[in-house]
Amino acid sequence: MADTSKRSGLSRRDLLTSLAAAPLALTAGISPAGETAPQDAQLNEVQAALKRGDGTKLVILGSGAGPNPRVPNRSRYMTSHVIVSNDRAYVIDCGLGVTNQFARTGIPFTAVRSIFITHHHPDHNVEYGPFLLIGWIQGLPRSVQAFGPPPLAQMTLDFLRTYQATIDFWVEDLKVEPLVPPVVKEVSASGTVMQDDQVRVATTLVKHPPVRPALAYRFDFPDRSIAFSGDTAPLEAVTGLAKGASVLVHEAMYVPALEAYIRSRIASGAPVRFEDYMAHMKIDHSPAEDVGRVAQLAGVKTLVLSHLTPGIDGIPDTSWRDEAAKHFTGEIVIARDLMVV
Repeated sequence: MADTSKRSGLSRRDLLTSLAAAPLALTAGISPAGETAPQDAQLNEVQAALKRGDGTKLVILGSGAGPNPRVPNRSRYMTSHVIVSNDRAYVIDCGLGVTNQFARTGIPFTAVRSIFITHHHPDHNVEYGPFLLIGWIQGLPRSVQAFGPPPLAQMTLDFLRTYQATIDFWVEDLKVEPLVPPVVKEVSASGTVMQDDQVRVATTLVKHPPVRPALAYRFDFPDRSIAFSGDTAPLEAVTGLAKGASVLVHEAMYVPALEAYIRSRIASGAPVRFEDYMAHMKIDHSPAEDVGRVAQLAGVKTLVLSHLTPGIDGIPDTSWRDEAAKHFTGEIVIARDLMVV
C-alpha cells in the first residue's frame, strides 16, 4: 500500500501528532479542520452545566449494570461517573466506554486527580487500564492516584507491562514523556482513604459476594457531599456512610423487568438457570424499593438510581421512581448517560 503521508507532505511523526491532538480539538467543540463539531442537545446540556462553574457537579458517564455491550436496544454504557469540582475531576469506576464518554463531556484529561474503583467486576474496571493509556496521551497528570480493592496495584502494573511496546512506540513517535504508573493505594477496610484541600473521601465495605472486598465511597466537598453505594445488597453500612449527604448514587434493580429479561434470555438459549440467577441477584444487589429505604434512613436530599438492572431501554422512569418513592420522600433521579446532577 502506498504511503499517503509522504505524498501529502506529512511525515509519519507529523501525522501521528495530528491524530493525537484531534480528540483535544473535538472536546473543545472544534474539529481538526476548523469546522464546528456536531453536538446533540444532551452534550450541549453537559457542557453548559460544567462551564457555569457553580459548584460541584456529578456527571453520569455510564448508568447500566452488568458486562453488557451498548447495542441498539441498550443505550446505557457500563457504570462510570465523574465528579468535577473547581477544575478538578475525580473518576468513579471505569466500565466499558468510560474513556469516550469522559472525552465527550469536554472535561480535559489534565483535570483528573484520582480514579476510584468500587470492586473488580468488568462492568466497573474493564476500561481502567485503557483510560490510563489514552489519558496519558491526552494529558493525564503524572501525579494521578488510583484507589480500590486489592489487587489494584498488581493489575495496574500488569496492564502497563502488557502495553509496554505500545507505550515505547508512542514515546518514540510523539516525543512525549514515558507513561508513569499512577500512585495506587489499595483499600481493604472502612475509613478515610484520602483528603486534600478540596475533598475528603471515605469508604465502607459492602456486601457483594463473592467479591471481597467491595467498596462504597463518600466524597465531601465544601459545598456538597456525594455518596456511591457501589454494587451491594441493601446495607446499614451504606446508610451510615451516606448520612446527611446531598446526593446518594445507589445501584438499583427493577425486579419484574429483570425476571422477564432473564426468561427471554433463557428462551434464546442463554446457559443460565432462572432460579440460580435470581438467587444470585437477590443477595448481591438492591431492589429499587429497598434503595428508597436506605436513602430515607440516611436522610439524603437527592437519590440517584444508577447501575440499573436490567440496563435495557423501554423501562419507564416512573417504574423505577415509583418503587423507590414507596419509602423515600426526597428528590429521585433516574440516571441516564451524560446526565449532570
